[in-house]
Amino acid sequence: MKADGGRPAGEGATRGANVEALIARLLLGGGLVSIALVVLGLALYVAHGRFASHTLAVQRIVRPDRGAHAAGVFVSFSEVVAGLTARPIDGRAVIALGLALLLMTPVLGVATAIPGFLAVRDYRYAAIAAIILAMLIVSFVFAGGAG
Repeated sequence: MKADGGRPAGEGATRGANVEALIARLLLGGGLVSIALVVLGLALYVAHGRFASHTLAVQRIVRPDRGAHAAGVFVSFSEVVAGLTARPIDGRAVIALGLALLLMTPVLGVATAIPGFLAVRDYRYAAIAAIILAMLIVSFVFAGGAG
């Protein structure tokens, strides 16, 4: 029997399951790579002996309005890139990259869902995902000026 749109009844459900499986793999992979980067960064940090020689100014982290951020705290992508290109590689920059990837993984999941939902002609969920993606992008743009 044919469902709406002339497709077999189970075909839309199968494609929908494929979209869900793709998004699940993306989220799992992004999470695992993020964890690996954080662990690698922590190992680099320890290997360079930074625990004994470096203390962060916690007050500056908790209350950034009281002055410039501490030297070991990455607050922009350019600072992370500088830490990654430094020799030896700054372990804190690798940790920051892992955390940034962890934060971006759900955004990539939402962005992947839109074409997936469109492919199975689920326009309602595609629209919802597009609205969520737009909200995330707007929040990132406005948060960029907060630091």
